[in-house]
Amino acid sequence: MENVEKKKEKKKFKSPNTYVIIFGVLLIVAILTWFIPGGKYELDEAGRAIAGTYTRVDANRQGLWDVIMAPIIGMVGNEQVSGAITISLNVMLFGSFLEMMDTTGAINIALKGVARKYQKNYFVLITVLTFIMGIFGTVQGAYEEGFVYLLMFLPIILALGLDTIVALMIVIFGTQAGNAASIVNPFSTGIASGIAGISPGEGIIYRTIVFFVLMGLVSLMICRYAAHIQKHPEKSVQYFRHEKDIEEFAGGEEEIGELDKKQSKVFMLFVLTFAIMIVSLIPWTSLNPNWTFFESATKWLTNAPIIGTILGSSLVPFGSWYFNEINGLLIIMTFLVGKIMGYSVDKIINILIKGAAALVSTAFIVPLARGIQVIMTDGNITATVLNATESTIGSLPPVIFIIVCFLVYIIMAMFIPSSTGLAAATMSIMAPLTIFAGLEESSMILVYNFALGFVKLFAPTSIIVMTCTQAVHVDYGSWIKATWKYLAYFFLACVAFLVIYVLI
Repeated sequence: MENVEKKKEKKKFKSPNTYVIIFGVLLIVAILTWFIPGGKYELDEAGRAIAGTYTRVDANRQGLWDVIMAPIIGMVGNEQVSGAITISLNVMLFGSFLEMMDTTGAINIALKGVARKYQKNYFVLITVLTFIMGIFGTVQGAYEEGFVYLLMFLPIILALGLDTIVALMIVIFGTQAGNAASIVNPFSTGIASGIAGISPGEGIIYRTIVFFVLMGLVSLMICRYAAHIQKHPEKSVQYFRHEKDIEEFAGGEEEIGELDKKQSKVFMLFVLTFAIMIVSLIPWTSLNPNWTFFESATKWLTNAPIIGTILGSSLVPFGSWYFNEINGLLIIMTFLVGKIMGYSVDKIINILIKGAAALVSTAFIVPLARGIQVIMTDGNITATVLNATESTIGSLPPVIFIIVCFLVYIIMAMFIPSSTGLAAATMSIMAPLTIFAGLEESSMILVYNFALGFVKLFAPTSIIVMTCTQAVHVDYGSWIKATWKYLAYFFLACVAFLVIYVLI
């Protein structure tokens, strides 16, 4: 009998490790460089491809050494591809900050209190959290930092009797639905519109409508899944480790107390940290050229005789922060929390190192995924793929054209999941195609955003999928198995939005 059970266990399919999947994609892309001809476009002063200037160049076949070096270059960067080191450092420093918060116990106590409050109304909780994630996505392109929100929401979700998939869906579907709409996202809509030669305001009313409808749809899907899992917990793909998840992410089932004075201050600092992040990442002057308060305040501080000398001359105003500034904020806040709790410097540093070490495996996924872009760029196949698109779909009828472009962008986004990278590499070529189809350039911005938002829900090149699933011990195959139906709904919704945009 035992032998039969062992045979069954051997036959059971196990999804490959995250690193194996991404490295496999790297190998496939490298093999493609042996068969796809090399090509290039002439570039303008900003380094963007100029439509109609494609020429063949010698192929640059990528070998095993190139595959091995790609993730390393993906980490440090080169002239063509920006390095992922600041993102990886951001992952580890978030780990340090969260480890400090976990050590204080303040977050667990506060979040479990919230969980108790919403035990009988978790639909509202899921909807609110999903819309918050969507706002982050549509305003500042929330993507790589998704795992931070995930680790913050997990204790609440698990305490409600739900599984880790619900938390993953809130973060991944929430942020990427927001990114798909990208009402004012400067890293996608802003850059892509600039390359296309149009104002980011073109199509903004339709994108706003899309945001609310799409977020409502995503919230409904997550609530339906949550209701199903709460009623039938054994049907969750993660049911086999439910108790382990509760113990690891929700601190088990122990009774919770009240926040003491120090923990209350720590929790306020925790909220302040995220408030600063949000305010600092929102592109205020992009939303309104007259909103220059933070720039003026920063200039005043740096020019002040005494304060400016103490603070330094390289202050970055809120609205212009990126990973470097956020990393500095996390270090400061980690030490402040430690000092409020009365920890020694040695203990604070040990906690910082411990938290960073816990997320090293997650941090290494980022440059590995970036390595795919390195292989395509060094292999000279990116321009060839774009030229094939330019010469085949430019004369199709409007509705067919928009759907085909969506499918094409999905394929390209699989290999270039970076919003800025994909826009820089494609928009100057793809946007002019809309004129041949009798459409406005803003329709291609919509296609581009939808494709990126959709691909980042499931692709093995999606940093948010790979880092979040890795962080909560959900293998890639299980994520696809649990969400494939909702991915199909999301895809159909995007197609419907595109067709409606063409028809109106």
